[in-house]
Amino acid sequence: MKIKVGRYRIPVPKSRTGRIGAGVVLVVLGCIPGPPGPAAIPVGLTILTLDHPRGRRWRRIVVVRAGRRWQTIQAKREMRRAMKRDASLVKPDMEAEG
Repeated sequence: MKIKVGRYRIPVPKSRTGRIGAGVVLVVLGCIPGPPGPAAIPVGLTILTLDHPRGRRWRRIVVVRAGRRWQTIQAKREMRRAMKRDASLVKPDMEAEG
């Protein structure tokens, strides 16, 4: 089993105790300032949610909400780009005439 984080895929231990241990270690490492830093906390929490039904449900809800928000942001960007392209197609002479 692997967890997808951005463009990376992180392998997860097959045993339940291994997953719990890895999740706890990542959360603790995330609390310590340094190279892994705070980025390790979400990965550790994700690993910890793999074994608990409520955690899986919470994770699915968060992923769906984040995906919908991302789609909304992308649609707004595309709309702004299209409006800029349309505005740049209008010649300054045409604006003065009409």
